[in-house]
Amino acid sequence: MLKQQLYEQLATAIQSASADLGGLSPEPSVMALLKWERPRQVDHGDYAVNVSPLAKLTRMPPPKIADALANAFRTKGYDVTVLGGFLNIRLSLEMLLLPVVTLAQSQAPGKNDALLGEKILLEYVSANPTGPLHIGHGRWAALGDSLIRIFRHSGALASPEFYVNDAGVQMGKIAITLFRRTLEILHDEKAVPDAVYTACTSEELPYPGEYVVALAQDYLVNNARKQAILEQVKGLPEDSVILHEQLSETLLEPLKAFCREKLLAEQVALMETLGVRFDRFFSEKEDLYARNLPETALKKLRQSGKVYEQDGAVWFKTTDYGDEKDRVLKKSDGSFTYLTPDIAYHDDKFSRKDASGEPAYNRIINIWGADHHGYIPRVKAAIEALGHPVDQFEVLLGQLVNLIIDGEKTRMGKRRKMLTLADVVDEVGVDATRLWMVWKPAETALDFDVDLATSTSHENPVFYVQYAHARCCSILRNATESQIDTDSGETLAPKVQPQVFEAFVSETGPTDLLPLFNGIADSGEASLNTVKSLLLKLDGFDDIVADAARIRSPHLIARYAVDLSAEFHAVYQICRMISDDQAVTLARLTMVLALKKTLAQALSLLGVSAPERM
Repeated sequence: MLKQQLYEQLATAIQSASADLGGLSPEPSVMALLKWERPRQVDHGDYAVNVSPLAKLTRMPPPKIADALANAFRTKGYDVTVLGGFLNIRLSLEMLLLPVVTLAQSQAPGKNDALLGEKILLEYVSANPTGPLHIGHGRWAALGDSLIRIFRHSGALASPEFYVNDAGVQMGKIAITLFRRTLEILHDEKAVPDAVYTACTSEELPYPGEYVVALAQDYLVNNARKQAILEQVKGLPEDSVILHEQLSETLLEPLKAFCREKLLAEQVALMETLGVRFDRFFSEKEDLYARNLPETALKKLRQSGKVYEQDGAVWFKTTDYGDEKDRVLKKSDGSFTYLTPDIAYHDDKFSRKDASGEPAYNRIINIWGADHHGYIPRVKAAIEALGHPVDQFEVLLGQLVNLIIDGEKTRMGKRRKMLTLADVVDEVGVDATRLWMVWKPAETALDFDVDLATSTSHENPVFYVQYAHARCCSILRNATESQIDTDSGETLAPKVQPQVFEAFVSETGPTDLLPLFNGIADSGEASLNTVKSLLLKLDGFDDIVADAARIRSPHLIARYAVDLSAEFHAVYQICRMISDDQAVTLARLTMVLALKKTLAQALSLLGVSAPERM
């Protein structure tokens, strides 16, 4: 808000001082060189801009450029000082109150058009339906869903998608594990002979987790499925080891289908618990292979001239795109490598159309684990070879999550089992899980302190921000609701009638809020600067949301919310919000309302609740 006004005034100042600046004009390329920032030292003003980047264009020393621009600002009534190549602006109290008015009256604080025109498809989590989600999936879920919210708040059309890898080798492995676990149960029931059980359980379990035991129990509840297993076992020899690869698809297919249905349902349910929802679940089996998309993509690559055959296999010339070696797409046995269905999936993403026949998306974003770093150039090479705009493809790489329990990094708590995402959510709750998972940039390893995340400490960012929001709600309630005199039991009228406050907020302007400062300056310059700092922090919310959208970083909003809460707690200590002076009370309550709305919006963009009482 204020920064935008300053940018506009700076452009006007450059135009006004053009003759003194060698004919410089405020072209977009010129304005892009200049950034308004908050000075580190309070006595340097409220905002400052370094004009040194204009030195090459004007062939003038930075202090002289700053002097010329300062004169143009002063004619508009700004309080300006020049420090070297910096132009420092001190805003009037009335200007500082403009963000309060805007935010208090807003239904969606921080809403902007930074990504207007963007049609984004964001794929994330995309876990195999072979077991419970781990804490890494939780990070991608929180990051992805927060980005979708932020993208939409910044003007983009954004659609989240989950790729269900239900046709790969891992599905066979989970089916084999489920088969083995059913045999254990049936053997215990004396329904399977010892020799057959021994023959079928000689190899290690592909998925040794105990969750498959519960899965097997569910599977055998259906008597028809139970009888089918027993029928299949009858046909197996009792005098030799039965290896996994000897098990027939007739035996494994219903097991695969059951695992997919049950485990995917559990994953989706956990995502729902976390407030994470997807517009589409793209099935590798049904949406990719059933439509023959890998062969279609391979045909397109052949037409591009970027594939060749060697030793009975089909190769992709990824070295033409900077890869260290070419990659196999189709092995000599006719099966596809892992890369081929991924290429086909991205070909499908870029090929989708909207109702008008236009491309459905102009930005394809994936969230992958950091171990996929070397995989990105191969997918980009395929996108380019297929004729799609590779500059519209992005990958966000996320680092691992380290759980800290009892002060130590661990995968297993000494007193608590914390292996899965569901365990973490059960332990710390949805809000703490979501905010902590976006507390740092995705490319940075994250230490998730379980004990701190459940604490009521100011060091716990979740509690700290939610408490600030609840405090705002409490102040507003105490001012606009009837109170009980604890001594007499008498019902006291509200300090401010709700309808009066509502009308004041809807009609107020910065000048009406000037009583907010009454008495504060009398307490000293430090108190005034504390309040000003809070107002300037409020002014930054629009920019924070827009920046978070542009650079794909929800952690900016998480950090902002904590900083804003700290500013509010500091002001709360020196500034009485409710008094007998109606004008002062109305002004300060409007500031509290602006804070409440901003904190609630920040938390909402991160998928975190904003409690009104704590």
